[in-house]
Amino acid sequence: MSPHDQLIHRLYLTAADADWQLARQRLLALLVESLGASGAAWLTAGESGLGGCYTESLHSGFSRGGLQALRFAEGENLLTPTGGPPARVLRHAHQGRPLVSLLALHWQEGASPPPAERLQQVASHAAEAVALSMRLFVRRDEWLREMGRQNRGAAALVDALGVIHAASERFLALLGADTATRFPLPEALLDEGGAYQRDGLHVRVEAMDSLYLVHIRQPLALDILSPREQQIARALGEGKTFKSIARNCGIAVSTVANHATRIYRKLGVYRREELVGLIRSSGVERSPAA
Repeated sequence: MSPHDQLIHRLYLTAADADWQLARQRLLALLVESLGASGAAWLTAGESGLGGCYTESLHSGFSRGGLQALRFAEGENLLTPTGGPPARVLRHAHQGRPLVSLLALHWQEGASPPPAERLQQVASHAAEAVALSMRLFVRRDEWLREMGRQNRGAAALVDALGVIHAASERFLALLGADTATRFPLPEALLDEGGAYQRDGLHVRVEAMDSLYLVHIRQPLALDILSPREQQIARALGEGKTFKSIARNCGIAVSTVANHATRIYRKLGVYRREELVGLIRSSGVERSPAA
């Protein structure tokens, strides 16, 4: 195996061995080392160049804004900036998603960057390796579901502009569009995340660095409860006593009793056995307080 093929092989092994965020950092470091560069930066975003993920090495010599401002001619995938150390900016259009990765590298003065063809191949494989890592990440809940385990629904990674960077097959199926490319998020959830209802689906959003992890599923009976009520309802459904729930939640036993009264009233149940049935039919994760 040639050194070039060995590098590409290492890119995919590195991406498969880490979550997508860590994979981006490790791959960028691997590229800097293997290509003899002094620094590098990596932007993956929608075709507008806005939003998305930005990763850089130490002494990258670039910035998110600088990469967003670059304009490639139609069909052009390589820029050679002038007026500074030797540098190359490579463009890769991702397969199956309206995403573009820009990989920028620079070398010390007097150094000779590798041939353009080699740089383009390596950049393309690095971008697709991380895309694979992201797809594996969002499919985890589907694997749990296939094994009959509790799960959080179907997942996708979306940026602030709603561009889908990776989505599980079930996520797209629940949307009713196998080729969906956007899932706009409410602006109010972009800071700290949260849950809301959309088109008859329960949606939960979690900020994850520069992207958002989105889970969608069919609504459940427990969705009408507040987060605290859901926590206590699951604990009750698992047979916990008022006293143990109060201790785990850091609240008074009387407060647990008041929550329990509201929970039973909202759900229209009268016995703990009925509540247990609702909990078991929910198919979602257990409460951390249980």
